[in-house]
Amino acid sequence: MKRPWLNLLYLLYCAEAGVYLLLVPWSVLWVPMTFHWPDRVRAVLMGGPARGAVSAFGLYMLVIGGIDLLRFCRTIRSS
Repeated sequence: MKRPWLNLLYLLYCAEAGVYLLLVPWSVLWVPMTFHWPDRVRAVLMGGPARGAVSAFGLYMLVIGGIDLLRFCRTIRSS
């Protein structure tokens, strides 16, 4: 492993982005983000399916980060 700090930065990014995308659609931060969109798009973004899709992508990021963390730990142990 040539640059382990790059892998750690990637894992940190996956964790941060995953938690953000998982939680923000259901918080009060989501409403101000939709003000600049047209009314029809805003109605879709405020709906449950759109929020669920963004949260699902956040969960996906966390899973990918977890898998890569396991690979990183195995690589560190074997070297």
